[in-house]
Amino acid sequence: MSPSATHARPPRRPARAARAAAVGLAVLAGLAGLTLGAGPAAGADGPGDPAAPPPVILVGVTGLRWDDVQTLSTPALWDLSRSGAVGLVAARSVASTACPADGWLGVSAGARLADLDAEDGSCRTLRTPAEGAAVPGWDDYLVAAADQPYGARPGLLGEALAAAGVAATGIGPGAGIALAGPDGVPVGPVVPRPGSARELGQVVREALRTSSLVVVDAGTVRDTGHATRDRAGSTPPEPGEDEDTPLLPGDDDQRDPSGVDVIVEPTRAEQVRAIDERLDAVVRANRTTGATVLVVSLADSGRARLQLAAATGPAPGGGEYARSLLTSGSTQQAGVVQATDVTSTLLALLGLETPDASAGAPLVPTRGPDTATARVARLIDIATEARQVVRLSGSYLTRLVVAQAFLFVAAAILLTVRGRADRPWLRRSLHVLRVAALALGAAPVASFLAGLLPWWRSSPTLWFWALVLGWTAVITVVALCGPWRRHLLGPAGVVAGITVVVLLADAVTGSTLVVDAPMGAHRIQAARFYGMSNQAFALVAAGSLVVATAVAQALVERGRRALATAAVAGIGLVTTVINGTPGLGSDFGGPPAIILGFAVLTLVVSGRRVRWRTLLLVVAVAAAIVVGFSWLDWLRPPGERTHLGRFFATVIDGGLWQVVARKASVHLRVITYWRYVVLALGGTLITALVLLGPWPWRRGRRAAAPLSGLERATPLLRAGIGAAGLALGVGFLINDSGIVVPATGIALGVPCLVAAAAQLRLAYPGADPRDGDGVAPDADRAPDPDADPAPAAQEPAGDLVSPRTDAAPD
Repeated sequence: MSPSATHARPPRRPARAARAAAVGLAVLAGLAGLTLGAGPAAGADGPGDPAAPPPVILVGVTGLRWDDVQTLSTPALWDLSRSGAVGLVAARSVASTACPADGWLGVSAGARLADLDAEDGSCRTLRTPAEGAAVPGWDDYLVAAADQPYGARPGLLGEALAAAGVAATGIGPGAGIALAGPDGVPVGPVVPRPGSARELGQVVREALRTSSLVVVDAGTVRDTGHATRDRAGSTPPEPGEDEDTPLLPGDDDQRDPSGVDVIVEPTRAEQVRAIDERLDAVVRANRTTGATVLVVSLADSGRARLQLAAATGPAPGGGEYARSLLTSGSTQQAGVVQATDVTSTLLALLGLETPDASAGAPLVPTRGPDTATARVARLIDIATEARQVVRLSGSYLTRLVVAQAFLFVAAAILLTVRGRADRPWLRRSLHVLRVAALALGAAPVASFLAGLLPWWRSSPTLWFWALVLGWTAVITVVALCGPWRRHLLGPAGVVAGITVVVLLADAVTGSTLVVDAPMGAHRIQAARFYGMSNQAFALVAAGSLVVATAVAQALVERGRRALATAAVAGIGLVTTVINGTPGLGSDFGGPPAIILGFAVLTLVVSGRRVRWRTLLLVVAVAAAIVVGFSWLDWLRPPGERTHLGRFFATVIDGGLWQVVARKASVHLRVITYWRYVVLALGGTLITALVLLGPWPWRRGRRAAAPLSGLERATPLLRAGIGAAGLALGVGFLINDSGIVVPATGIALGVPCLVAAAAQLRLAYPGADPRDGDGVAPDADRAPDPDADPAPAAQEPAGDLVSPRTDAAPD
């Protein structure tokens, strides 16, 4: 029963009233077509012209998912899944969940745009606009567009249709929003959705005779407790208006009951069944026209989930929506599209140019599994993965942060404790600290590698943690068991190297591990669907600099300074190219940070001084490279651009400050996320402690820092730490994830540093950090820390050895 069932319903009008309404709609549509075609801009062919593209029908719904589709209860959707192209929709708008108004506003603007927030958090009940009047609530939508940082233009689709002389007809309240012009008045006739599926089919059939585009709002699916509510800008119908429309489950044109005590919400199955009946009527009305039919769920039913999309008929570019998956240039993923892609798709199907203000790309068919059952199963599997990743990401990050916080505290104690390290309790503690540090450094990449197996299909929590812990153990064992274990930076370099290789290889092969990983890009959040996420970039930046430092140190010790310099530059070049290239890493903010970090490290390794002029030149080169990447991507057709090209288009259209404002707002929001604050501050403090000692302001205490002996053994380590800090700092300023970037880099870099410092104390147990004892300059080839301790004379650490004088000449 619908929520409005408690109100007295007026008597239904006779069926002939509905038929009269259908005839009236046809007359209005014909007049609108003649009016639009009479002006000088009416160069578009009519639907009956052989040269014109076939008509297009958009059936928009909200809250509909593929797990709602069943053979018997939803036969129309089932048949469409057998014969058409199918996909999932990331319906996210401005907020984490999308209301029905948000989804339809996205079609109108071709970009993310959300309704104003309600005080009670509810979604607005949509109303069909009166003839010649603006859409109810349009003033609110304009205010929202001005306040939100996406530069959306409500009415973009309607404006494009009117300018091209395309006749359009809307049915239902959402269609009124989609077809509204900038002033909120629909550019074609919009009528209420008929009360029965049969009457809806008649209206659609008549509209197809005169219109090239028919938009149908087929209703909504709302979860229990998430019913829509009227607002001041959404006026309920006057007495007698729309009274011939029965209140069916899922109908947006409903009055809310006067109190929560009388709400009786329809079940999800009832709402889905009503939508399926309407879809069946639309499909039957289209049997003789050959129109393209797009069925898209544009918003959530409550909590954010991936929604349903299906299409049949001709596709943009001459293809066919048939027995395939859907994709778009905005996602570059088979089977996944965005709600904002609908606008570009409609314009492309009608033969119109897509405005640069539209953020989406046309939906196109792409190859998928051979059978319909397998295709739908693939989509449900992707949706399940996306939902489980969102559910587990918070707990994963919390446990990682808590474990790293314990590591920071333990390191601060054990690396500064007074006395020799060959005491049994201290030696055992340092062994545990070293292994724990390497394991925590491996944990981030282990969460990506867990995606190699479908852990989300059965007992997802158990299998996810089993795979994360398993991969962590494997990487830790590899780091501790190879010949590199005798070098102070060897085990840490292996952990960092595995992290970098995995993430760079994933970017080259399609980002299958980064997408829907706990530290990656989530499909439901719709922030990124390909390339490197900001957290993946942070791990790559920190890890590649750790690897470069370890490699350079080993080569410099052998007198191969030129080769060491070339190796660092080469690692930086490969990392930058993969990170920034459109279609690979596709990262705008990554290359400048990586270039700056590697430039500093390369200069130090080569023996040159780092000057401000040199740094400014590097900044200019990094900026030029990023602009070049973006410009080359912008030269491609709009539907084929990555977000680099779309950003370039936004800048040349004058939207730079909107982008800056959006990034600043995200910075301010995420800086309060306690998990990342703990990682960033804790990691910075432990680095300062190891690097400077517990009392850096006291004269002569620098030699007492735990890293004093480590610096003599690996003189390039200080430069590596500085380069990593510079890269993560620049990434913090440029990327919209803010503090997430340095916090994630620290989650890899600081455990590597702690592991090296613990290994130093184990290898030279006589070194006392509080007394300033150190190790010989060639101690990078340290004794095996796992061997039994033996007393050995220790050389005073003295001053830091410069990398220019410490190594043999080339």
